[in-house]
Formats: sequence, C-alpha cells, structure tokens
Amino acid sequence: MRKRIGSTSPFTRDSEAAGRRPSWEAHSEKIPAAPHTADRLGIQPGEPVMFTRYRYLADGVPIQLACSYEPLAITGGTQVEYPEQGPVIGVVARMDFIGVAIDRFVEEVTTRPAMPEEAEALGLDRRGGRWVIAVERTYYAGQTAVETADIVFPGDRYRLVYEVPVDPWSPPGPSETP
Repeated sequence: MRKRIGSTSPFTRDSEAAGRRPSWEAHSEKIPAAPHTADRLGIQPGEPVMFTRYRYLADGVPIQLACSYEPLAITGGTQVEYPEQGPVIGVVARMDFIGVAIDRFVEEVTTRPAMPEEAEALGLDRRGGRWVIAVERTYYAGQTAVETADIVFPGDRYRLVYEVPVDPWSPPGPSETP
C-alpha cells in the first residue's frame, strides 16, 4: 500500500501556506452514535464512535471548530483509536496506518448564524461577524464512511476555494445523437 507523505490535515496545510503557525486543542471520548451521526456513518444508532471536539488556532487566534465522529468498529483497539494520541495525526494518515485507504470525501457547505458557544469559542464580534460557514464532511474508503465531522469557520474570516476537474466535452460524432 502507498503511504502518503506530509501532513494530511487541510487545516495544517492551509495555515502553513498562509504563513501562520497552526495549533489545536482536542478532547476525545467514546460515545454512542446519535441517529443523525449514525446515518452519516452508515451504522446503527447507539453503535460506539470516537467523538473528538477540536478548536483550531492560527498564530494563537481561534479560527475553526470541529466535532469528529469515527466508528470504533474501524479504529477501536488500534494504535490510532484516539485521534490525537497515536503515532500519526490526521484522519487520512491514521486510516492509512491501519490499512484503510481513504479515496474521497464529501462536503456539504452552508452558512448560518453562530450558536452562542461557537461565537464565544471563536471570539466573534457581538456587533457583527456572527455568521459562520458550516461544513459537514465525511471521509470514505470505498463505500464505507470512516469519519464524519461538523466543521465551523467564522464567516468573515474564511474563504472557501474549490477546484473541481471537468471531463472534456466532445461534440457527438456522425452516428451519435445529442
């Protein structure tokens, strides 16, 4: 299996590319999957998941919050069971480490007003700037969801940029009909 080299954390890569020093706070615990989380992971409600709450900082400034859920059926009993305590960090690198090859992720992006606890944790101004960009991201290995996360960015401090390849178009040939 091919092992990826370098950071697999989008936050770390983006912070470093912007010339900022990334850091984060994290707390993990085993919990039963709530119905919405179980649905996103393709497991039964109540099955055990590793829940990790993160607060990400760039140069010491809070810039992102995330709540991550991983099925313990995949990581339980491995060296990467606790996301921030194993030999590798980052969901892609951790899954690679235990032989699970992530091949894609899906994101759903929305905007909404910040919840009071999000506004406080991110240091959002009470006079304005209290909207957030909310992302539901799920990583897959084939058809198996291996991690899902709810990510929140301050709406006035972040810009999301996506590059999506488009298959080339060719006009129909003589025997093809549009």
